[in-house]
Amino acid sequence: MVGSGALDAISAETHAEKTQQELKQFDSDLSSLGWQNDTKETVYLGGDSELVTDGELTVNISDGYASNETTIDLETIVSTDEAGNEFAYQAGGVWRIDNDRARAVADPNIRYYTEMADGEQVGRLDLSPMTVEGTVGSGEHTVESGTTQEFDLRGDELEYVNYVTVEVSDSAYHNGWYDFLKDEFNATDEANVPGHDCKPATQVTTNIICHEEDQQTVTVVAGVDGETPLANLVDIDPTVYGGLYVSGTDKTVDSPLTVTAYDDHQSTQNVTNDLLLADYENYDLQNHANIDGIPVVNGELGSKGNPTISQIGYGVSVDPGPQGRPFEEDNAYWLDTHEQALATELSSSYTSIDSINDEIDTLLDEYLRSDSTAGGSVTAGIYEGLENDGNSISTLDSSDGNIHVGVEDDLELSGVDVYGDNQTSFYVDGNVDVSNVEIHDGDRASSLWIYATNDSTVTVDGDFQGVIYAPGANVQIDGGTTIDGAVVAGNDVGIEDNVHVNFDRSLRTDTPFSDGDEDLLFEYGESRPPIDATFILDSSGSMGPHNPSGNTYSPVESVRVSDDDWEPLPGSLDEPFRNAERHLTVEIRNTTSGEAKQLEYHDYANPDNWNEIRVLGERCSWWGGCTDETALGMYNQIGNDAYRERVNATTNFIDLMNESEGDRAGVYEFDTDGNTLHHLDGDLDAAKENVVGNAYGGTNMSAGLEKALDDYDYRGKEGQEKIAILLSDGKNSGDGDSFMDDQVDRAKYDNVTLYTVGLHGDEDDSIPEEKLADWAEETGGEYYSAEDPGELYDLFEKIAKEEIEIDSEVQVEISVTHERTTTSGYAVNVGEQTVEIDS
Repeated sequence: MVGSGALDAISAETHAEKTQQELKQFDSDLSSLGWQNDTKETVYLGGDSELVTDGELTVNISDGYASNETTIDLETIVSTDEAGNEFAYQAGGVWRIDNDRARAVADPNIRYYTEMADGEQVGRLDLSPMTVEGTVGSGEHTVESGTTQEFDLRGDELEYVNYVTVEVSDSAYHNGWYDFLKDEFNATDEANVPGHDCKPATQVTTNIICHEEDQQTVTVVAGVDGETPLANLVDIDPTVYGGLYVSGTDKTVDSPLTVTAYDDHQSTQNVTNDLLLADYENYDLQNHANIDGIPVVNGELGSKGNPTISQIGYGVSVDPGPQGRPFEEDNAYWLDTHEQALATELSSSYTSIDSINDEIDTLLDEYLRSDSTAGGSVTAGIYEGLENDGNSISTLDSSDGNIHVGVEDDLELSGVDVYGDNQTSFYVDGNVDVSNVEIHDGDRASSLWIYATNDSTVTVDGDFQGVIYAPGANVQIDGGTTIDGAVVAGNDVGIEDNVHVNFDRSLRTDTPFSDGDEDLLFEYGESRPPIDATFILDSSGSMGPHNPSGNTYSPVESVRVSDDDWEPLPGSLDEPFRNAERHLTVEIRNTTSGEAKQLEYHDYANPDNWNEIRVLGERCSWWGGCTDETALGMYNQIGNDAYRERVNATTNFIDLMNESEGDRAGVYEFDTDGNTLHHLDGDLDAAKENVVGNAYGGTNMSAGLEKALDDYDYRGKEGQEKIAILLSDGKNSGDGDSFMDDQVDRAKYDNVTLYTVGLHGDEDDSIPEEKLADWAEETGGEYYSAEDPGELYDLFEKIAKEEIEIDSEVQVEISVTHERTTTSGYAVNVGEQTVEIDS
């Protein structure tokens, strides 16, 4: 009996394998035959087969709010072989039933996969089930191609697919579908994803599968392209030309206004002038109007006196006014008598920005329906209105997803902190009042968007970071306000003095210029090549505390200190001092900042910056005995730059340079010899860190200049403009002038422009001003005289503006960097192939 049972099992499995292989072959035949013409082909079905309808396959796509779906009947061939084994051919897959549980032995025609798009991993779905119509039996059958239907689930409503839902319902093979879909979509059971199920809200970050066994239904939800801004879903397609856009009929401007732009979501990164868009029929500049930026008027740009424009202005037409006159080029004019305001005519007008009233109404009426109101600390989700109908929001944190807030009345944001990597959006049908709103972890203005209708009045009465998009609305900005981001509004009803709009370039969606218009920025302005700037700083002993009446470093008074434990700095040290002991090092510390540094022999420090001191090591004599006592020297001359103003002046100059434009810097010093502090290269931050204010030794200008010229020779780059700034507080030691003459000749030959700065001291003034002027003029440079170290900052900045800042401002990039994207057409492909079969 046991042997007979085993033989029966072997026989049953043999029949099962035969039937399984026949159905796989049947699927292969259907996939390869009959699709190129109407010719009937022959296929084979074994066992006892019948054609039944077994449930439905439903595909639904959603943008997180709206959705479309299609349903396909699951026409299924069920085959039972001689041993009673049951198999099914459904949706292009072969299913085997064991103990009332199905499993896929050949996968259905469904494929889910991921790929990289715009630097992100996104989902894709191909689904094309096979449907069989006709009659089936056992043995040979004829088949011919029927229809191939492609389903356009996106239609006219959905431009963007957030996620897709695939559901198999009322199928006897639901267990097999569960195993297959879980594996194919790499999905997680809903029980293991807290707070989520197969009916998501707006975002799918983990593919989820649900199995309702009593309903014989399996559902899987999978991400496609992720979440899109809700504004895009209702066709708010922002047009952002630049930092500030205002519109109206007539406007007379008499206030200083600055519009700049920045890169990399850092408000201080590569800041240059940018666009002020004035969509006015007439936009006139008064005497005191000072536009630090590029006004672009979609009508007539006029002048009522002597305005100032930092670069160039544009208008569809230009009225130079009573003080103006033609420029030497066609269609360009000076708007003032002092040649401080140049304007030219646009070749064509640009497109006005439409209001978004209807889009806001649609959002408020159809999308932003929620039981939650926004207040306090607001996190990811949809909110309808504000708590207590007032200013109750303190933080906005989109770390876990986007925030959408519908406001049918007024919105007030004051003292609000914005966090998170996603986007917060307000949709307002009332007035907007914002002040002191700050985006943390960078100045990524796209983190916060405030959309409003043209019935609104937008008031900015304190610094703001983010985007205000309210075309047609009145806008009022209080004086002295800084906006990092962008403002798109309507009539300027009160932009007061000294407003600064600093535009995040990543927001730009369009340009108001034709190619020819944009070229005029360079035709009428000056552009500059990248700059190699070197700084040769005096580090002779007279720059720090010294004794003009005796040996330079012999103190007139000294204070003894000892002990290797931290002690307060002696109270008698009220002027800069030196370490006067050759064999011992002292260490000083600022207890407020925690900074500490060592003073070697003759190094000096200012007691205003340090609080504590200790002695490192000890000094021992040859006859025995050791001491850790050392002397701090005080002098009757604190030094010509004891507070190291030359360091601040140099680092400020480097701050005005532009690493992204190819600028490079090198830093050197001279005393009796020359020393390289930072070799010439493009790491401007490192160059600043290596600027120090040493003070010891004699004066050998040529040794410092030689180090800089060596770097130009060995580290120079083609196309760089070469400038050198040399600072000295006295004349050369010995025969230094003749050596300096040689180095100046070398600089002239190498096309290095030398600027010289003479720093006058309190005593024994020995600045060789005539020599310094001659050396500078020989190379095309200039000599500057500083009566005290406090003047160095402004003098260095003046040189920087002549060589860098003014020239660089004309190099404005007007490029479109923020383009709206929609899901690609192949993100979700759903079709149905039908074959006609006859036994």
